[in-house]
Amino acid sequence: MKSLNHLYTFIVGIHIFGAIVGIGPTLLIYRMLKACENSNELVITHKMIVKLNSLSSIGFGLLFISGLAMGFLNTSLFQSTWYVLAIVLMVILALYSSIIIEPKMKSMSKILMENKDKNIPEEYTKLLRKVSQSNIVEKSL
Repeated sequence: MKSLNHLYTFIVGIHIFGAIVGIGPTLLIYRMLKACENSNELVITHKMIVKLNSLSSIGFGLLFISGLAMGFLNTSLFQSTWYVLAIVLMVILALYSSIIIEPKMKSMSKILMENKDKNIPEEYTKLLRKVSQSNIVEKSL
């Protein structure tokens, strides 16, 4: 029994680590984009965002798997509304990000790659506003 408590505590630690790694980068991404003053800075920032997104995906994966593992070790969690709701929200967040946000980010990156001017294209700025609105929903989830 004591070893199960240690295992559960270890999984909670992984869960917390997954939350930090998963959520942390997503809080920075849009601030980084808004801070850029020209097209060249945006290109570099988009390259950094791609790397942060893969790190964030690993974090969310750890968060989801460790959350389920805690539920299997403590099956009463599956009867808790907050626990089931958290799982549902994680799935919704993953779908929302991949269906709504990622295509916009790819379009923004494409606009930058095609842009030969140092100034930020107006089309990019419009998409950034839409991504910022989507970001509010993403953070709410």
